[in-house]
Amino acid sequence: MMKALFMILLLLTSFRFSALAQWTERQSFNTVKEVHNFGAKKLCVCNYCAFIIDEDSEIQYLNKTSGLSSANISASCADEDGKYFAIAYKNGSLDICSNGKLFTIQDITFGSNLNNRNIHHLTCSGDFIVASLEMGVSLIDVKKQEVSAVCFFGETIKKSTIYQNKIFSQTSHHIYSVNINDVNIQDPERWKISDDFSWVFPSDIPVDGYNNLVNNQLKSDSIYHIAQSDGKIALSSEYFSEVSGSTIINIINSDNQNFTCAFYNPYNSNHIFLGSENGMLYEYLNHQLKSQYANSYYLTDKILDMNCTPEGDLFILMNGQVSVFDHNGNWHVATSFEPLKYLSVNKILKVSDYVFWISAGAAGIFAVDLNSTPTDFSDDKTVLFYPKNSGGERIGNKVTALSLDNNGRVWIGTNKGVATISNPESVFTDNYFFVKPIITETSEHDGDYSQYLLSSKYITAIECDSKQRKWISTLNSGVFVVNESGSEEEFHFNESNSGLPGDSVFMMKYIPKTGEVYIKTNCGLASYLTDTQETQENLSSVKVFPNPVRPDFDGEICISGLEENCDIRITDIAGNLVYKTVSEGGKIFWDGTNQNGHRCSTGVYLIFISSLNTKNTTVKKLLMVK
Repeated sequence: MMKALFMILLLLTSFRFSALAQWTERQSFNTVKEVHNFGAKKLCVCNYCAFIIDEDSEIQYLNKTSGLSSANISASCADEDGKYFAIAYKNGSLDICSNGKLFTIQDITFGSNLNNRNIHHLTCSGDFIVASLEMGVSLIDVKKQEVSAVCFFGETIKKSTIYQNKIFSQTSHHIYSVNINDVNIQDPERWKISDDFSWVFPSDIPVDGYNNLVNNQLKSDSIYHIAQSDGKIALSSEYFSEVSGSTIINIINSDNQNFTCAFYNPYNSNHIFLGSENGMLYEYLNHQLKSQYANSYYLTDKILDMNCTPEGDLFILMNGQVSVFDHNGNWHVATSFEPLKYLSVNKILKVSDYVFWISAGAAGIFAVDLNSTPTDFSDDKTVLFYPKNSGGERIGNKVTALSLDNNGRVWIGTNKGVATISNPESVFTDNYFFVKPIITETSEHDGDYSQYLLSSKYITAIECDSKQRKWISTLNSGVFVVNESGSEEEFHFNESNSGLPGDSVFMMKYIPKTGEVYIKTNCGLASYLTDTQETQENLSSVKVFPNPVRPDFDGEICISGLEENCDIRITDIAGNLVYKTVSEGGKIFWDGTNQNGHRCSTGVYLIFISSLNTKNTTVKKLLMVK
């Protein structure tokens, strides 16, 4: 039954997200908060995902991109006979997988006007689930796939249980009970303060034995910083986690301190510096600790971000200060950064080899020109300024993000939209102003209209991909993707229309070599595979995924490892052309349909790839099962 159950999960997922193949959720399966008996198996529930483990330690994963409707898990339960399990979310929705079918109840608070729809606890018995809510309980009939009753007490229900056809619900002051078959269960008057103590709330299964069972996965969801180099991703948390292809390596800090940021040597991606919350700097080579360095000037300051000069002098941003760890292993106090004292800072952006910008919140931006002398601060040029438009008006009132695109233009995120400057060196001469990009939208009723790009949004990060598109994340509205100038919106990803696990996004990082964008949300980490992989010098690394394409797959087929400007033709085994295109970058996506728009029939298909620039050629085979 379980094999059928998970096949249906996959089918439902394909129905929910048309481009699911491009999303990968990367939450931690290693911090379990609830465990339930589920027949001979165990349902293990984490913060944003879950898994089922059987007697042979085989694991089946559950998250949003494998079928669940949401990610911010608040409660769960499972039928001990293995008939169904349920997972609840802080938005009030509930997923139930029963008899090989997954169904979702969008709001088990039954249309109440409560601001807090959090589900605190689930319990089940027979065909019924009881959900403990902020101000009452909901009774769910699993067979009927519906909420059969909701009762509001005006008190937070901490947990409930079902015992001998009675529901017992605990608040801070009382335990209430009612007969589960009472036709007026929604009436608070039918619930009595319980004086029957022959029952007990069932004991929770200890979770310790189910933590850290999942190999090759992230160890933590608490990510403070993301760095990248040569297709590798460094995630800083209580662990240093490096993602490279399908491999994940987790290294814990031997000093029991959190890693707060990471910086790859630009010339050697196997060489990385990690900063900690107490100011220690750790140097790793090939995942082995090489050295650790104590900053004698600011030993207890959290390291927030790092960047370097061409010589390898490491500029280290801390709270209100910058230190320099030079390429000879010496520490320096960067005295020219003194204006940062007492300011709220979070990112150091290298605008050119010896020019750095630092975001400083309400104070704006601090810029420094090192004058090609990284450790001599006496000749530095510095300026602290706030982005203003040509009319002298401030753009927002807090700088929240900085990014440099491939044309040398700096993009600035604020708490009220986006600004750009095409000549960042002009900030040292007072002859500058910032531009707010204008985006044009089309309304069916009002015609075309224009407005400033995301002017009402709190911007948290901006990344530029290899097609010059700008990925702009927001505090509570997901991620927007706009064209090179910011005049057109190409995508808007949010929790309801994509594999993005949450709408509150805190940081992003674009990976040129793989074309992925890593996105940290309030419900864990996810990555999106764009069509902008770096182009290859030959066609030896061309891959087709998925292959074979199975009947339950409803996403797009990815052909990666391409050179720029490749002619791609896909034919059936008889040589009939079904699709053709020319690549703009390192990968293309194909929806599996022929030139008439119909899904291709079962069979083997040939993919002929020919570079129009280098004349390199290759042929790949693809099996499709309709």
